[in-house]
Amino acid sequence: MIIQFSVENYRSIKQEQTLSLVKSTGTEKPDNFFESSAPNTPPLLKSAVIYGANASGKSNMIKALGAMLDIIQNSADKKIGNTIPTESFLFNSITRHQPTVYDISIIMPLQNDEGVLQEMRVDYGFVVDSSKIYEEWLSIYPKGRERNWFHREYQADKQEYDWKISDYLKGEKESWKNQTRPDQLFLSMATHRNSEQLKPIYEFFTNNIGIIQTDRISNELSKTICKNSEKDKLIIISFLKSAGIEVDNIIFEKPNISLENLPDNLPDSIRKEILNDLEEQIVAQNETFFVYIDDMKNKQKINLRNESDGTQKLFEFAGLMLEVLQNGYILVIDELNKSLHPDLVRFLVKLFNSPINQKNAQLIFTTHETSVLRKDLLRRDQIWFCEKNKDRSTTLYPLTDFKPHISRENIEEYYLHGRYGAKPLLTEFQFPSNFWEDEQ
Repeated sequence: MIIQFSVENYRSIKQEQTLSLVKSTGTEKPDNFFESSAPNTPPLLKSAVIYGANASGKSNMIKALGAMLDIIQNSADKKIGNTIPTESFLFNSITRHQPTVYDISIIMPLQNDEGVLQEMRVDYGFVVDSSKIYEEWLSIYPKGRERNWFHREYQADKQEYDWKISDYLKGEKESWKNQTRPDQLFLSMATHRNSEQLKPIYEFFTNNIGIIQTDRISNELSKTICKNSEKDKLIIISFLKSAGIEVDNIIFEKPNISLENLPDNLPDSIRKEILNDLEEQIVAQNETFFVYIDDMKNKQKINLRNESDGTQKLFEFAGLMLEVLQNGYILVIDELNKSLHPDLVRFLVKLFNSPINQKNAQLIFTTHETSVLRKDLLRRDQIWFCEKNKDRSTTLYPLTDFKPHISRENIEEYYLHGRYGAKPLLTEFQFPSNFWEDEQ
């Protein structure tokens, strides 16, 4: 689970901005938060939403987390000379030449001193530009107090790193350190060189946090789940029915692909390659059918590609939601509202803020859909706003800064009327006076 994520000097984010999933005071909506079993950690929220005008920077908070995870995942295999994928704030002559700071606090299971698996807080971060890691640190809290496992910091005057590696970190530490280039992360390199202690932390970042930054995702996961497990297929069908799609069954039929029009003298190896390509492209697009019961109790099947965009998107999300909720993963979605009715957006958000979310999976998302703000869905501390400053930098702030009253304040209406900011500032548009003049 994520406690908080901070980033500084990334794209439109100039000063450090922090998204926190720590529960504030107030006991409303008890299904929306959970008590952490890690020592000395606060209760955490199951979801958080970020609102803001277009170009306010809300998507850059998502991109920043994605950039951090991408650097972690690809650092060990990074080729010499390839740039590190990070971007600084460009609209300032100083920051554009400074590195980006990424910092995240999570809760995950790790072995304690007695070798027993227990939930612990883990803090990890690094300072990086396109060519170098300037600083990197990792701390854990097995008994609620910080225990730093490693810290390295680049000293420009000596052109080398100062290293501090704790005795609590076991293994070939000197070898891992010597094999970590200035453009690579120690966490990633040590994991790839068989550090048993760092491996679960690396895998948490690479496996447990999913980020969606596109309007549509592949439906392969949903299809695979339906094909492999009748029980899970029934769960997906139930999920779709709960969202208002009265599908009775999901079936898969391979379309017939004919190679009759290919030249006779084509070698068999080429024919086979063409067939494989066709199967990959055509079968994937045409094999899935939703089965409905008509007024005569007969089964009617509709190819998934002929369903509405919203239905297709829900099917894409069905398998993903099942996997995230089953495993207690973290799902991060940029603009959840795309192609979905407002009620469906609320439906998906409610899944995380309900007793069905027994593994305390977390959902972080951005949206323009204001129905999420209605008082029966989210706590006040789950709502965040992004606003663009005069210098084009982004500020992220929570609704709780405004101390809204839990029962008297209509948060959706107040947001739409600009009370919390984070809305586009519109001015009247006029054509120039000579626009309608005939060209000579």
